[in-house]
Parts: sequence; C-alpha cells; structure tokens
Amino acid sequence: MTIARAACLALPLAFLLAGCATPEQRIRQNQDLFDSFPVAAQARIRGGQIDLGFTPDMVRIALGEPQRKLVRRTPGADTDIWLYLDSDRRYERQRADIDGLVISGPGGARSASGTAWVSVLQEREAVRTRVEFQGGTVAAIEDIAREPAQKP
Repeated sequence: MTIARAACLALPLAFLLAGCATPEQRIRQNQDLFDSFPVAAQARIRGGQIDLGFTPDMVRIALGEPQRKLVRRTPGADTDIWLYLDSDRRYERQRADIDGLVISGPGGARSASGTAWVSVLQEREAVRTRVEFQGGTVAAIEDIAREPAQKP
C-alpha cells in the first residue's frame, strides 16, 4: 500500500475517532484552558455535563464539537444554537410487490411475480441535546428525552 493511499484511509478514521473523544481526552488536549475554569464547572465538565453560563469552550470540552450549528436571528439578538445528535439505525421489514422480475439461470430465463418481504435499513437522526448561546454564554439547554424502544 502506498503512503498516499494509507494517508487517505487514515484521515477519515482520525475524524471519526476525534468525534468519539471522551471529556477526559478533551480535557487533556485543553489542559491549560480547563485549569482556568471554576472548580464547580470543572467537575461538571469531567462528567460530560454542561450548565447555564458556560462558555462555548466549556461546552466543547464537555460534549465535543456539535454535529450541527444554527443561528437564530431576531430583532433583539442573534442566538447561536448547537445540536448534538444521536443516530438510530435499524432494519425494518417491508413488503415489496414483484412484477416481471426476470431470473436468469442454467435452465434459461424465467419471470417471477408476487410479494416478497425485504429488510430495509432505516437511519434516523434525533437531537439529543440542544444548546443555545446568547452573549457568548449558554442561555438555554434542552436534553431531549428519548422514548423507550418498542417491543415487536
């Protein structure tokens, strides 16, 4: 494998792993900044929690980079909104009507029709945490409660 090819494969992996860093890893990467925070804030950040009044740096160390950033503009002020998302992947069985499917084989080609059940991968994103900043600090936090998984 060439060095260029290895680098192309390693770069996406590095971004993926960076998004999965723990608060402790982010603290080590930003130790001087973390040490400047109040002791009570440090305890919350270590636990991966945030609070009202936190700065963007505090939130980044506690939760990591947001998956999405929005800006809400109103006559009074702009609000920066950070969204932290959960991804839900599951297979769902769906019925498919088959008309005129041609199957080739050793005995020649033949057509088939009828109904088949197939598994289709469904991917959904859901907001886990929504953080709103006004004036450079956290003004609102929404932790979205997830519904328990339904039994089949």
